[in-house]
Amino acid sequence: MLLKCNFCDPVLTKEMRLNGLKNSKSINTETDQYVKDEKNKYYHVECYVQHLMKRKKMGEMEARDKLNVQLEKVQKELKEMEDKDRFYKWIMNFYDTALPAYFCTKISEIISGQYEKVNEPIPYTTLLDIYEMMATFLNKNAFNKSFKNKGQRMNYDLAVVLGKYGDYKSYKERMKNEQDKVEITKEALDDQNKINHVLKKKNEQDDEGFNLSDVLEDILL
Repeated sequence: MLLKCNFCDPVLTKEMRLNGLKNSKSINTETDQYVKDEKNKYYHVECYVQHLMKRKKMGEMEARDKLNVQLEKVQKELKEMEDKDRFYKWIMNFYDTALPAYFCTKISEIISGQYEKVNEPIPYTTLLDIYEMMATFLNKNAFNKSFKNKGQRMNYDLAVVLGKYGDYKSYKERMKNEQDKVEITKEALDDQNKINHVLKKKNEQDDEGFNLSDVLEDILL
């Protein structure tokens, strides 16, 4: 996709437009690094720095700090767009249909936290994870039910998925706790192995001159 840079791409006057000139768009979103400001205007990265310094009278350090903030926002938006695309591709493949507008509206409300039946935003990645985990169940659950169309089934399945969100969070928390225990156990074993190795090394030397601080130093390094 091509976007107009609000700094280096020229602003066309009415006369220029009448002469047939069109807006140039020099930002290639596939190859160029770019940012978007609070007014949803786009800039090349260095153009944004120059914009802040020349038009907003910022110093270079302040301008680059501002740039980093905007870059983080752009990266977050791009990540969400990728997650959204992955989610909807899976949905279309699973149901073998186009996306009903009503379904997409519901999903948008869920993602933003505005859906009345969910008390917090749910990201695309989490929704997709639940759908993937429940795919077999959803097909079995819908087998003996009658739906007017696929859109109706999609809305029904979505309600089932949202109903399992609490269980999903509990499951993820248990998995995290188990992983934490594994990491703690691994670290403890690693420390014990270090201790055994150092003590064995020291035992092979003369007892004279043995210093506990040497052992601790070897373990901690």
